[in-house]
This record gives sequence, C-alpha cells and structure tokens, in this order.
Amino acid sequence: MPADIGVRVGGHPMRALAERALFWPARSRLILSDLHLGKADAFRRFGIAMPTGGTALDLERLSALAARTGARELWILGDFLHGAVEAASWRSRWHAWRDAHATLDIRVLTGNHDAALATARLGVGLLGPAVDEDGLAFRHAPETVAAHHVVCGHVHPVSRLPSLPGRWPIFWLGPERTVLPAFSLFTGGCEIEIADGERFVACVESEAVASFAGDAPTTAT
Repeated sequence: MPADIGVRVGGHPMRALAERALFWPARSRLILSDLHLGKADAFRRFGIAMPTGGTALDLERLSALAARTGARELWILGDFLHGAVEAASWRSRWHAWRDAHATLDIRVLTGNHDAALATARLGVGLLGPAVDEDGLAFRHAPETVAAHHVVCGHVHPVSRLPSLPGRWPIFWLGPERTVLPAFSLFTGGCEIEIADGERFVACVESEAVASFAGDAPTTAT
C-alpha cells in the first residue's frame, strides 16, 4: 500500500498521500490540485510533439486513490483543465472514467487554466474561485484569507531531499497555508526554499517522506 502521513491542516486531521493528494477523513474527501486534463493536446495543437497516455495514467492513479480511500467526494482545487475542450482526444476517456465513478461527488474550483470549464459539460460541480469551510479557505493560488488556513495548489512545489537525487513534489506546509503538489505527472515544478516554521511532505514514488524543521527526513510506513 502506498504510504501516507498524518498532517494537521488548519487544525483538521488529514492524510498527505504519496500519490499527491490529501484525504480528509471527516469529510470522506479527496483533495487535489492541477490535474491539467488535455495538457498534451494543447501542446500538440501548437506543433509540439508530445507523448500520448498522460491523461490515462493520471486517471488510473485517481481511480486507485478513490478505491483505496473509499472517498465519497473529490475536490479539485483548480486547473482541472489545461485549455480548450472542443475535439480534445481526452474527452471520451474522461467521460468513461466519470461514468465508472458515477457515485463520486466531484467538485472543482476555478483555476487560471479553466476558462472553458463552465460550458465543458464534464459531469462535475463548479465551486467558483473560492470556498470557505470550517476555518479553511480553498483556493487555486496562494493568498491570505483572514482567520482562515488557505489550502491551494497552482505553484507545483518541489524540493530536494538530502539522500536522494533530483527534485520531488511536496506538500508545502506552513502556519497559514498548505500548498498541494500538482497531481498530474505531466507537470513541471517550482523549487521551494522551506522557511522557519514551515515543513513539507515529499512524494517519492510510492512513499511519503516528512521533513520537519531541524529534523532529518523520515519515511512513513
């Protein structure tokens, strides 16, 4: 079973999953950001050769997460899409996936790539750009919301680990906000310098690795 690590997000117990999503047990809710459906299609429209299969792989990962957690809800914090949806090759794959998960309540915040979402007819509920709930402020991009802990994406945060080569997607955990890693495997990343009072959980293939200020990273089992 892929590893996960318990975290408190604005005082709420949640699980940071190695597959780049949060699980909120009290709501039976999966929370992720930056799915970027159709990103490869958008690149190909501009004549950039890109491999196929990225959407299929991301949806397979999402199916596995839904099954493992038993989630009743899925919230996507923006950049559900990457661009236009007309004649996109991923649409039929998405609709088949949606039909296979018909009982999953899917809701989506508006991100900067989601201009086409309102008329896309993809079987998801639209939350608009902002939702405040139980002291949490769900947004796409980081911002400050008085008396709320912000939960967002957009940045695609990554970091390095002392004993491993490369950069790894992270949950960037601070006192005022939690920034989720990009869920899609077909994304770049912004390397984050962890400040005093912050920590992170890195997604290292099938393991979650927690780093706390002044501590060596530890791997959840």
